[in-house]
Amino acid sequence: MRNKTVEFGGKKIRIEEKRIGELEKIVAELFPESKGNLSKIDLSKLLEGAGFDLLYKKLPIVIPDITKDDVKNAYMSEIEALVEAFIDVNFTGIKRLINPLMSLIQAGLPQK
Repeated sequence: MRNKTVEFGGKKIRIEEKRIGELEKIVAELFPESKGNLSKIDLSKLLEGAGFDLLYKKLPIVIPDITKDDVKNAYMSEIEALVEAFIDVNFTGIKRLINPLMSLIQAGLPQK
């Protein structure tokens, strides 16, 4: 299991790799209309509600160890580091597989 520790709002937050089912629940809670399905996320709706309130509500869903007050006391650079750590811990393997997978798909496509 991968993990990373990040300084956030004066706290040390440990980001631990989530199981697929846990990630699915997080997606369902962040984007109720998706019911946990990544392909059903409407990012335009998320951007309509963009603001600090979005950070206060959504970040504690992704990282349960932080609170609204922690978010208020954090720097934007700390929020970026927190989100980057979450992505690195949970999606590094997928990021590594994307390029070889795309190469295989392109190699299998008929050439024109």
